[in-house]
Amino acid sequence: MKKTSLIYWIGGSTCAGKTSISNILAAKYGFTVYHCDDYLGKHIDQSDAQKHPNLNKKVSFNDILSMKVKEYLKWNVDVFCEEFEMILEDLDKLDDGKPILVEGINLLPKLIRDQITDDDHAVWLVANEMFYKKHQMNRNEMFERIKECSNPEQALHNYMSDDLAFGKYILNDVKRLDMKVMEVGDESDITKYVDVISSYFNLL
Repeated sequence: MKKTSLIYWIGGSTCAGKTSISNILAAKYGFTVYHCDDYLGKHIDQSDAQKHPNLNKKVSFNDILSMKVKEYLKWNVDVFCEEFEMILEDLDKLDDGKPILVEGINLLPKLIRDQITDDDHAVWLVANEMFYKKHQMNRNEMFERIKECSNPEQALHNYMSDDLAFGKYILNDVKRLDMKVMEVGDESDITKYVDVISSYFNLL
């Protein structure tokens, strides 16, 4: 594994600005950015049924969006736990000499806790309900996924309920571990968080 001093982590909930902020930080400070979403498909293809039973399980969006919230949370957390070793292996192969900024909902606080020696290398962004709904409703990705479902109206409700429940899970876990979290509000301009996170990361 690369030196932890060269890796920074931005986790959090859906629609909290993680990708936009990480791209701004990369341009400003010269990070190599690792977007977890870009690698999930590859990791699913590489997964082993015995070692990664949840990641390897073939599920449709109809299956996922038919789950109860508690079932979804457990499944989602299990998937991210199984995938994390693959993320670390990917990071170990990045050897361009630049510091690395990793971002994604996949970055569970309990997993990152073991990877850092200083809290100033990790932060989580969690959108509140109003901010989340405002931005999620403008995403084509969500509507493309619910088209696959037998009951699109219920799937839309479950999609948002699942995302919001995951955000609460992350918020509670970060606070439990006494790590850094920023709650993104309904009228927030996410770019204002760039300087705050830069300060958290001691980049200023």
